Amino acid sequence: MRQPFQLLQMKRRKFLQFSLLSSSSLLGTKNLNHKNINRSFSNMTEQHMYDWALLYWMPYDNNLSDLGTPIIDMITQGVVSDNLLVAIASDFSNIEPLSRRVITHHKNNIQKLKSFNSASEQVVAEYLDWAQTNISAKKWAVILLGHGGRLNEISPDEHPGLKSSSVEWMNIQKLSRVIAIFNQKIGDRVELVFFQNCNKGTLEAHYTFRDTAKYTLSSQMTLGAPNYYYESLLKFLGKNPNINGAQLAEKIMDFERLDMYHTLTVTNNRYIAALGPKINALIDSILLANVSAVQLNRLTTYSYMGDKLVDVIEFFHTLTRQSGADLQLYNELIEFLIRSVIHRVKRGGELLSPTARAKYQDLSGLGLFLPTTQQQIKQYQDLIIFSDIKLSALFSAILST
Repeated sequence: MRQPFQLLQMKRRKFLQFSLLSSSSLLGTKNLNHKNINRSFSNMTEQHMYDWALLYWMPYDNNLSDLGTPIIDMITQGVVSDNLLVAIASDFSNIEPLSRRVITHHKNNIQKLKSFNSASEQVVAEYLDWAQTNISAKKWAVILLGHGGRLNEISPDEHPGLKSSSVEWMNIQKLSRVIAIFNQKIGDRVELVFFQNCNKGTLEAHYTFRDTAKYTLSSQMTLGAPNYYYESLLKFLGKNPNINGAQLAEKIMDFERLDMYHTLTVTNNRYIAALGPKINALIDSILLANVSAVQLNRLTTYSYMGDKLVDVIEFFHTLTRQSGADLQLYNELIEFLIRSVIHRVKRGGELLSPTARAKYQDLSGLGLFLPTTQQQIKQYQDLIIFSDIKLSALFSAILST
């Protein structure tokens, strides 16, 4: 039985409380006087072509709620250029509905919406439709905040309805379709999607989001909160608007505090679709070799929200070596992953304990779900990767021996 969300997050809550105290001291006098915010929705956006528009989705109707205002303050402090617009759709732990805020150099406007459910893919679609209609920008980024969830989940809302107290999660497959449609409507100008969530640095998540943006940024393991890159990033972006999504992701990595992550990974989505044939060729070789020799218990694993995961390169290296599969096919896959798919991995974060940092110091940047029973193989079959890549057949064969 799945444990209650509150129990699963107990350890992180303690960390977040510490982080909030730290963020308060760091922000100091930078906190804004929100009484001066213009709360009229008229003229929230102007007919102005921005170099960049960053769209934040902040579903904080959970134990992250107290971190929302510090994040908004840091973002506001960073928007000091006329060529930059930031929009934030937020939901906090109260009886209020979602809010939509637009921040430019000269304005900070907010509007209350009608929806209470920040875990609804349809509400995200409405937010993106609004952005398409009201904002003109040369380049875009979509930043998804909140908890990571299980393999196919993201960003929970603990009170998705006015009287509801049951936790609801978004499905990443449905969410990816919403963002991909938006990206298509604006002429494929979404440069970056950032999973500002724990444990979304998986092959499954990045494959699912390959059509949503040119690049995807994520954390392979736990990510801290509230994060601190905002002000420095936005000031840099205002002065350097010609950068692309990969460079934007790199700057997020560079400006983030070390105690907020273990590793951060950005992938080049142009190449992810080509992974399928390369992985399938290696899987076929493993299945034709001595698959009965594969021992999954030899892998170094990590867990999040009940899912067991393994580093994708360690996984295929171990299976190739144990089964005696074609080493050339393995080398071709790994070279393609490292040189083309994974644009950059930043290691050296200090979020984890020293023992854990040592154990996971060589992560590639992408994890992979590791089922341990035949039943677990079926639970995430809605994700497109399991239709395109023969992972289910591989696990089924291994677990049958």
